[in-house]
Amino acid sequence: MEWYPWVVFIHAAAILAFFIAHGVSMAVAFAIRGETDVQRVRAMLDLSQSSLGTAAIAAILLGLLSGIAAGFMGAHWDRLWIWISLGLLVVVGGLMTPMGTIPLSKMRSAAGLPTRNGPGAEDLDQLRTLIAAWNPVPLATLGLGGFVAMLWLMMAQPF
Repeated sequence: MEWYPWVVFIHAAAILAFFIAHGVSMAVAFAIRGETDVQRVRAMLDLSQSSLGTAAIAAILLGLLSGIAAGFMGAHWDRLWIWISLGLLVVVGGLMTPMGTIPLSKMRSAAGLPTRNGPGAEDLDQLRTLIAAWNPVPLATLGLGGFVAMLWLMMAQPF
């Protein structure tokens, strides 16, 4: 039995699971823009945070480990496309935090919800200001664009 196709399958399935979790959060990022009901904002922010929990972390770790294993099994480490893919993963992941996690965490705090930094302090005026200033389009463009670029590199293996 050849294991390489199965490792690639696991890699693709894990990344799909990771993107499903992020899809929930991205849907919230777009839906929250026009929301005025504080209870609904709180519920959406909780949904977004819960979708990016343990399952999403496990999925990205499984995707990364299976991708690394597939790189060795397929003898791809001397090819440039795999290194560019890894670099894109690091850059996109590094940019998603300041572009997405930080603003949404500020919204959580202003909504009176706990954040990773501690309990929130409800400030509904600040919450309205943060929601009015929120633009998820650059975040979605970065995430989807980075994914499409990495997918193309893995499928085409151009160099």
